[in-house]
Amino acid sequence: MKNFKYGVCFMIDNLVNIVSKVNINLNEKDILTFLKNEKRWPPHYPNSQKSVEIINELGTKSMDFFETTRDGTFLNYDKWYELYENGYTTIISNVLDLNNELRNLRSLIKQEIGINIWGNFYFSRPGKKASVDAHKHPYNVIVKQIYGKSKWQIAENQFVLEPNQTCLIPKNTDHAVIEKIENKLSLTLNIE
Repeated sequence: MKNFKYGVCFMIDNLVNIVSKVNINLNEKDILTFLKNEKRWPPHYPNSQKSVEIINELGTKSMDFFETTRDGTFLNYDKWYELYENGYTTIISNVLDLNNELRNLRSLIKQEIGINIWGNFYFSRPGKKASVDAHKHPYNVIVKQIYGKSKWQIAENQFVLEPNQTCLIPKNTDHAVIEKIENKLSLTLNIE
């Protein structure tokens, strides 16, 4: 069993190293442009994962800014943008296809572990609640700060994650963003 655990730790360390070395040049305008492609963002993907959610005082929500037309139900950018402008954090799921740098990162990770994974953006301005309350996952999470700064708590440790820094949240470890210091974009990768 020790060898298996060592192998998993080695794989996670390699993935953190890969993620930290990949430069992802995105800014707020880029993310807003991605979200303006409203039909790219259905309420749910086939696996029931929500495509775009807002973190609020009660947790997360998504249906308030989706609209049904004869073509289907898709993101209403203007309704969503009003919430974003008021400081709510947005979770954008399944983002590793949005530009060449993200596609390259997805390819490097697949070469390392043999499967495709999903990446999520946490996109926000200061104002409202920074994150869902402290929580844990049954998988490892790698976080890469794309731009801006945010203050994190992982287990008992608090620190500021700065642009281009990467951190690991080990599985079953309590964590939360406790403060949005400025406009920010973080990429999270869930590694089972």
